[in-house]
This record gives sequence, C-alpha cells and structure tokens, in this order.
Amino acid sequence: MPGAAEDTSEFRVVDKRPFAGMDTGASAGEPLEVKPRYPTYVEELMAKVADTERRFAERVKLVDQETARCKARLEADYERKLALARQNMVLPFLDVLDNLERALEAASAGGSKEDLLQGLRMTADLFRAKLRTHAIEPLEVLNQPFDPSLSQAVGVIPVTDPGKDGLVVDVVLPGYRMENNLIRPAQVRVAQYRQDAGA
Repeated sequence: MPGAAEDTSEFRVVDKRPFAGMDTGASAGEPLEVKPRYPTYVEELMAKVADTERRFAERVKLVDQETARCKARLEADYERKLALARQNMVLPFLDVLDNLERALEAASAGGSKEDLLQGLRMTADLFRAKLRTHAIEPLEVLNQPFDPSLSQAVGVIPVTDPGKDGLVVDVVLPGYRMENNLIRPAQVRVAQYRQDAGA
C-alpha cells in the first residue's frame, strides 16, 4: 500500500538443538560428529564402572608395591640367616685352630716330640667332637664287606683266608656322612682271596 510503512524486520530462526551453534571445526560439506547420548541411569552405571576400574588399578598398584617390599624383606632376612648360619658353623672350628697354633708355638719354643704329639692328638679329638656337633660322622668301613655306595676301592690286597675275601682291610682315606647324606666316600683297599697269596 502506498504510504504504508514497510516492515523491515527480518525473519530469524533460533535453532535450539544441542549441537546447533557449536563450532565443530568441520567444513560445510563434512558430516557432523555427534556424540552418542545415553539415558541417565546408563551414564551413572558407566561412571560407577570407571570409578571401580580406577580403584581396582590403584589396589593392584598397592598390592604390587607391597609384594615388592615383602620380597625385599624376605631376601634380606634370608641373607641375615645365611650369614648367621655360616658364623655358627665356623665358630666351633676356631677352637681347633687355636689348639693348632698353640702346638706350633710349643714346637717352635723347643717342646718335646711327645708334647707335640699329645697336643696334636688332643686337637684331632677336638676337631672330631666339633664335627659330631654338626652331625658329621666318619664311615665305619674297616673289616666290613666292601660297599660301593660308601667306598671307592683304590687297591686290592691278596689274602689267603677265604673268610676275608671282599672285606675292607685298609682305609686309605676315611669317608664321612652328615646324617643320612654321604659327604665323602672312603678310599679303601679290599681283600681278595688267592690260594697263592702267601707264596
């Protein structure tokens, strides 16, 4: 209509959708990436699961740290016990060494041969006693049938008595056992019956 004021206001649409008006950085031709939306109870469950996983990971880390500390404590305790066991094992033999040194001093000072022999016998007896305290005993093989599980035959001695055939008649090197375990086999000579042994 002539003379009527023209309506200059323009028509505007306000888009109230959640992703509208967000700067996605995508060009006009690219599709928009829309994050999936879940119902509230699902989101709460997902948050609880994430929290549980986080607490579980923390617990695993704490258990690993405690395991490492426990392992270090056990190793240190084992080393202490091993050192103490070595000390307790060596300590009794220091008495034997003391006696040997006394015997050497007596021999150097011009002591008699009998005194030296007596000191050495006493030292050997002391040493055997110390071995017994550790359950170490010599093997009794002399005049016994030869047993290859306890002795090594290093020689044969001919005998005329058939009753001695196969018996240990000489111990070259004594053997020892600790409780039921063989530490060192004895080296022995074994009798062998021969009719012409006395000839």
